[in-house]
Amino acid sequence: MENNGKGIFYGVIGVATLIVAIIGATFAYFTASATNNETIQGNAATVGLNLTVEKVSNGDKGLVPQKPGAPLTSAMKGVDATANSGDDSCVDENGNTVCQVYKITVQNTGSAEAKLKGTLDLTKGEIANLKWTTVQNWDSKPTPDETKEGNDLVNGLTLSGEDTQEYYVVIWIEEQDAPQEDTGSFTGSVSFNAADGSGVTSTFTV
Repeated sequence: MENNGKGIFYGVIGVATLIVAIIGATFAYFTASATNNETIQGNAATVGLNLTVEKVSNGDKGLVPQKPGAPLTSAMKGVDATANSGDDSCVDENGNTVCQVYKITVQNTGSAEAKLKGTLDLTKGEIANLKWTTVQNWDSKPTPDETKEGNDLVNGLTLSGEDTQEYYVVIWIEEQDAPQEDTGSFTGSVSFNAADGSGVTSTFTV
């Protein structure tokens, strides 16, 4: 009877050991990893602006006053959108220079869309009656918009990457039908700024 008892005891121990071994095996695991560095690719968009201002009228003397209501289209004869100005552009029958026309070109040199605001600031000096406006419709006759009172050239201009926009500005002295003293020189500063405040500036002096 004692031998049988020992045999039973060892048998139980053996079974218990086997169970522990099986349980321990269930906690074993394998690790594996892989990397793909080719699927997700990209780069930052580029941003940049280029601004040029060029005089496209030929009158090179000091400005003489232009009568209110006188058609600027007559004064600007010979000026066209290709900047191939005639010899008499902005020159009256007496050889006086009655206006100046400037071509403003702004280009988005980057790849990202830019939302811009353009301004023209004139420092008039002693020329109190100096006026300016933008000009359109070059394919037919230049038609001046209303005289600009502030410095806004354009608001809310959207330029896609590599796009270019052109503007034409005419500057003149308005006659007052009375003795007037408009003497000296003036300067102008054209600026285009993005929503974040960055931009470009071009200055011209007369």
